[in-house]
Amino acid sequence: MSSFTSVPDLNTTNMSSFTSVPDQDEEDFTTMAPPLPVEGECVCSPMLLHTDLEPDEDYIEDSCVAMLSFGPWVEKSCSDLLTFICYEDRFFGHVNVTNVTCGGASLSWLPAPDGISHYRVEVTGDKQMTEIQTNLTTDLFNLTAGTLYSVQVIPVKCERDLNPQEVSFYTVPNKVRNLTLTNVKEKSVFLMWNKPAGNSDFYLIVVDDDKNNRSNTEEGTEFDGLMPGSLYTFTVHTGVRDKITLSEGSSISTYTKPGKVANLSVTENTNISLLLSWMPPEGHSTSFFVQAVDDRNDQLFNREINYNSTQMQQQLKVTGLPMGSRITLSVTALVNGTLKGDKVTIVSYTAPGPISNLSLQTTHDSLSATWTPSPGNCSNFIVILQLDGENDTLIKRLTEPAVEVSSLKTAAKYTVLVSCVSGHLQSPQVQRSKFTLPSPPTDAKGVSANKSHITFQWKAPESAVRGTRYAVRISSSFWGHSWSGPLSDKTTYTFGNLKSGTNYTFEVRTVTDDAQSPPLTTSHFTESEEIEIGLSMMCSSTEPLLCANATTEESIILQLEAHFSQFLGNAISWNLKKQEREDTAE
Repeated sequence: MSSFTSVPDLNTTNMSSFTSVPDQDEEDFTTMAPPLPVEGECVCSPMLLHTDLEPDEDYIEDSCVAMLSFGPWVEKSCSDLLTFICYEDRFFGHVNVTNVTCGGASLSWLPAPDGISHYRVEVTGDKQMTEIQTNLTTDLFNLTAGTLYSVQVIPVKCERDLNPQEVSFYTVPNKVRNLTLTNVKEKSVFLMWNKPAGNSDFYLIVVDDDKNNRSNTEEGTEFDGLMPGSLYTFTVHTGVRDKITLSEGSSISTYTKPGKVANLSVTENTNISLLLSWMPPEGHSTSFFVQAVDDRNDQLFNREINYNSTQMQQQLKVTGLPMGSRITLSVTALVNGTLKGDKVTIVSYTAPGPISNLSLQTTHDSLSATWTPSPGNCSNFIVILQLDGENDTLIKRLTEPAVEVSSLKTAAKYTVLVSCVSGHLQSPQVQRSKFTLPSPPTDAKGVSANKSHITFQWKAPESAVRGTRYAVRISSSFWGHSWSGPLSDKTTYTFGNLKSGTNYTFEVRTVTDDAQSPPLTTSHFTESEEIEIGLSMMCSSTEPLLCANATTEESIILQLEAHFSQFLGNAISWNLKKQEREDTAE
């Protein structure tokens, strides 16, 4: 704004400022044509004095020049109060906002043209503030976080407002409070927080990989699309409508829950160990927790093993398990040894241990077996019977540790194999062999003989097996010698180097490794080679005619036969015969 000043007459020494006032009927000067950037002033000029003229009644002694609204100048008393002639300064500035915080900001603006008396700063928002500034900066305090404020900086010149310099800005919102994680799953987590003090329009959730950022208007959200067993840092910013002004972030980090292992299997079942195999889960895992329990849920094995990155399939031999037991095994993926995934379980069995104290008892046609079960759970027993190591015969699955089998072959070697069964597993077989008791042969007889040989023949016992063994023996009580030997799978035998005319006793037995049957006995003579031996006897007696008595002769013959029978018996072929004229012993 500029003002006009007036200059008095030459007779006047003071200069006084004035304002021109339009006539009452004239329009306001502010509606005139656009003003020029110039200043006007009253200039004193000499006036001619006409002393011979009459004084003018309109004469003003102390006069100033005023401008009418339509342009002409007139004189006015310098003591009259007149308004200024004002025109508008066209000024367009800009306000800068810096150091914006949750509760304050700094303002700065461009200077207006000369003649500015001050600047009036007006702030509107959730509260109204006005202050007067002569400087080009000011600081705002006690603002509300996350709030839109409009600022006008109005230059004041000649007590009149020029065009305002304007700006709007949001204060920085406060960060969220009590950020927590709940319901951590394999591929998602749930974030919760408390609304901050002040105002906010939305929340921006930033993930450390900066690929899944999203906004939300509620104080909580489920964040999905994550990788199992992975570390994520979630940062929550409070935002306002300009989508530019964000609060300081509140951050929290967590691992997602590891996934479940796949293809869990058990192999190499022994009576005290199992080999456990599995494939690692989707995503990441650092270790695995392996556990084994029995049917009473008693813990048998637990161990944490590190992930073996050199191979896809992970394996662990679970040892120290009870024999013949039902085992429940589980594998859980871990991250950093603390965060666990869901466990995967499988049921298997340790093989039973071998039975003990297998004992066999036999008769000539039956076998009975007893044994002691192995420690642990043995649901049943498999008993196999072999004859001479061949022809396996499955007797049955037994629930008791004993079995009896009848209608067997005599003198046959039977092998019993017993194993314990638990689940689908079978213990190592324990075996023991034993012969059934041998039955004696039948129908033994001598079938041929000469002076030095005899051939004997017999029949195998009923139900004998092929390859039945025998023991044969020949003896002569007279000569005091004998011979014996084994035979296999034969029912005839010829003895040689015998004495002629001798009655030989023959014995045959059915034999096994540890037993033999009662003997079957018969006898036979070798062919005789006859030799006559004469025997003369002289009789004398004191009794007259005793020796001539026929009764005496007969008695002597009987006594002689009794003597030879006692001495030779049936062991030698002999015969005593009396001749007609004289007694002869042959």
